[in-house]
Amino acid sequence: MIINNTISTSAARHFYNWWASWQTWVDYSESRARKRALDLLAPASGQRILNAGVGTGQTQAHLQAAVTPAGMVVGLDLSPVMLHHTRVRLHTPLCEADVRHLPFAPASFDGVFSSFVLDLLPFDDLAGLLQDFQRVLKPGGRIVLVSLTEGINAASRLSMALWKLVYRVSPIACGGCRPVQLAALVSQAGFCQIVREVVVQLGMPSEIVAATRC
Repeated sequence: MIINNTISTSAARHFYNWWASWQTWVDYSESRARKRALDLLAPASGQRILNAGVGTGQTQAHLQAAVTPAGMVVGLDLSPVMLHHTRVRLHTPLCEADVRHLPFAPASFDGVFSSFVLDLLPFDDLAGLLQDFQRVLKPGGRIVLVSLTEGINAASRLSMALWKLVYRVSPIACGGCRPVQLAALVSQAGFCQIVREVVVQLGMPSEIVAATRC
């Protein structure tokens, strides 16, 4: 069952400004999915990458190291505190913006990476967002998305059942994040060469979707 409602943009900004101090601890429970997603993106020297949702900057640092010396990674986030943590960590181009309104020209990037962002957006906004990701990608460019998803084994199904119970009572208690399944939406947006994997870590299932702009 699709859970469409989520927290408002202002509530998300407030929550993740507060959450920034705790994000490093939570990153551990997502580390395997994020590492696999970066492997599927395969950033290379000289590329331009959009990192939509910088968190505290760990992924930004990995991407930037992979594309140097001639490439560039632009980090985007709704939370100014997350951006501050990233700015303290490394010198990198950063942009405070809503991922649903990308302030970039068409065909600006060789790759788009977004980790645990789309699962906190309203379901009805996802199709337009994926089309905008496609717009800013160069032909043949790569997109990789990571999100909370439905469980695939007993432990992860139980985790998601409990998560959704809490979410229905208080979405803000879950940071606005709820399980989504993105592969079909990515296909409908016109991407090709779609790969979907689910990684379970500490009982939490993460969906990884990688695709190419045709």
